[in-house]
Amino acid sequence: MGAWGYQLFNSDNEFDVVISDIEEQASKLAKDPKLTLYEPKNKKRVVKKLNDGFFHELLQLFIRKEWKHGVIYLAVLSMRLGATIPATDLAYVGQTLKDTPMYQEAKTQVQKGLEGYKNNGEPWDFESKDIIDAANASVVNEQQESQLSVDTLWKRTRLTPIATGGFQMLNVMEKWSLMPQGMPGGPNDMEKGLEQMLKHQKAWEAKQAKEPKPATEPKPSVELPQEEKDRMQAAVKAWFDFQMAP
Repeated sequence: MGAWGYQLFNSDNEFDVVISDIEEQASKLAKDPKLTLYEPKNKKRVVKKLNDGFFHELLQLFIRKEWKHGVIYLAVLSMRLGATIPATDLAYVGQTLKDTPMYQEAKTQVQKGLEGYKNNGEPWDFESKDIIDAANASVVNEQQESQLSVDTLWKRTRLTPIATGGFQMLNVMEKWSLMPQGMPGGPNDMEKGLEQMLKHQKAWEAKQAKEPKPATEPKPSVELPQEEKDRMQAAVKAWFDFQMAP
């Protein structure tokens, strides 16, 4: 997974986890496996369904699941389509937004949308840059690239063409505490996934401890140049500083 910015719809995580979970729950609730909310083929049909009470039903489901990011992104997806949302539901979304961890750029976009949304069938444009827009906006020449700091280089990991040929890195560094989370108890629940990983890791370690270890020839150690060590330490420090920053 990666991210090319801190706005709404700027990361693989949003599409592969949050929107995926929302659409899965929407499909189950509507008993319609083809129902989508991000880019529906039949927009009018989806908007009508949302207007006829489906938005409120889905919102109540996410409230019961205590899924704050689901509440917010459901509203965002519906506003992009121009759905008519009950005023009390919009007010609840606004209240949820205040105490939900999110990147400030994305949170500002949602707040602006909640304040400016006409709720009359007119879709709201959150003005997020897609990956192509982000790539075009970040083109630099080789001289500029060579002068970037280790911290800046670490934050760019997605390839995009640069003006003089070749590629530069585009991804931004993601902060786990601010990334939108999947539905609690769902297939993309991060905490549940980590628990499963730890469980499998412990089982594997226990199995390895019981198996006899074959005699192996010690491999010669390879000493990295000091310059490479310093570069790697600086990159790791930049990552930890970013994660721990308020």
